[in-house]
Amino acid sequence: MEPSPQPLPPKKPLLWPIVINLMALIAINIALGGGAGTVASAILGLTVVNLLAALLVSRFNRLNWVVAFLLSALLLPLIGFGLCALVIQLNGGLHGGH
Repeated sequence: MEPSPQPLPPKKPLLWPIVINLMALIAINIALGGGAGTVASAILGLTVVNLLAALLVSRFNRLNWVVAFLLSALLLPLIGFGLCALVIQLNGGLHGGH
């Protein structure tokens, strides 16, 4: 009789960096007034921080964390700039609603 195989450890979710980054983006926008330049700078800054975090964590062979930070670095600009475009469109476009 063969011993039963050990159950696989549960996979760790990869969403926590994305959630933390989006919360940080919201907090930065609330704290600094939420102007277009502030939003763009915050998105780019958080993206760079995530890329650096992925590079740093890769040195410790934590593939799950590397993937999480890289996904966050990709999704943050997509979600952030997509929301910026939506807000611009809802506020009358770039020409002030003429």
